[in-house]
Amino acid sequence: MEHIRVTSKGSVGKSILLVLILGAVFIAALMLINLDIQKFFERLHNVPDVLSRMMAVDFTIVPDALLNIVTSLALALLTLVVAVFIAMFLSFLAASNIAPNRFVAVFIKSFFAIVRSVPSLVWGLMVIASLGFGNVSGFVTILISAVGYLTKTFTGSIEETGSEIIEAMKSTGASWFKIVYHGLIPLCITAFISWITVCFESNVSESIGLGIIGVGGIGLLLTQAINTYNYAQTTTIVIMICLLMVVLELVMTKIKNNIKFGNS
Repeated sequence: MEHIRVTSKGSVGKSILLVLILGAVFIAALMLINLDIQKFFERLHNVPDVLSRMMAVDFTIVPDALLNIVTSLALALLTLVVAVFIAMFLSFLAASNIAPNRFVAVFIKSFFAIVRSVPSLVWGLMVIASLGFGNVSGFVTILISAVGYLTKTFTGSIEETGSEIIEAMKSTGASWFKIVYHGLIPLCITAFISWITVCFESNVSESIGLGIIGVGGIGLLLTQAINTYNYAQTTTIVIMICLLMVVLELVMTKIKNNIKFGNS
């Protein structure tokens, strides 16, 4: 009886080799970071004590936390609005199918690839060193990240969906501006809005995280509670942040579904 091969010749050997390589990389990474497993188990008995201290809620912090949540949301929204306009302008200059200058397009893509490779906290530290602590530094830091993210995503959407209409409008003698304004923006606006909702969620998360380095908002309040070992306030603020992110996720999902499926 003839046997039918269900795997390509040599695939088993390649799979074994791949597993061995991944195993070697894992062991090398484990040795490089030097995990102290003994210390982990020695201090494991502290976990129940810490958890028991965090099983408390301080309602006196709620009004102040709500005010700081509004500050974080306002910061995220303000940076989003500014970032959208900047990113839309840059993305049409960077998209390969509509870019008026190829070298400018390559420069924009390369520049924002570098921007995205640097963590937001690092940008935040550099901005704070220049502008000092406060919401202005938070605005600039989040704006840098938001523009980098939106420029990449907007550019990808333009390149994926705009080729046919660009050729059609070019054949009619339409100018670059008319192609962008009358052709590409109406075609890409649905994708743009979807990316914008994702960016807003990211901005809120970053505005909270930047509280570690002194940016105002709920993140700063959380950092102060942690630094003073106020477990009840820490728990209360964490709960409020979780509720905020759940509500944001539900709202953004609803918006994206309405855009995608046209639900009312």
